[in-house]
Amino acid sequence: MGYPDIERARESQAAIRRIVEAHAGPGANLRALRRTVDLCRELSESVDDDYCREKVRTVLEYAAELLSRGEHRARGALSGADFLRQQIRSALELVQSRLYSIERARRQGQQAVARAMAGAAHAIKR
Repeated sequence: MGYPDIERARESQAAIRRIVEAHAGPGANLRALRRTVDLCRELSESVDDDYCREKVRTVLEYAAELLSRGEHRARGALSGADFLRQQIRSALELVQSRLYSIERARRQGQQAVARAMAGAAHAIKR
């Protein structure tokens, strides 16, 4: 059994990743920024989880900087754009991990309920 909210969140997450990876720079891409803002909103609203929302805010902050400016300040050995992409990827990976954990917890909860119901049905038959 799938979870529509988690699937929507994963679809939004994948779309954000594609936008960020496709951005060649160096100029601003306001259309991609608007789409990323919409996708981040969808992702935040898909799953009721504070941790996911916090990481999505991080994605949005870095994506806004990446997609709205032409020049990015270098961070150490990384160019500014590469640093921003790395931060976005890291936050999206944390969201992906959290979605997996939420899905797993739900499945385990459903299995526990099914076992309890089966045990109760068995006890009634006796």
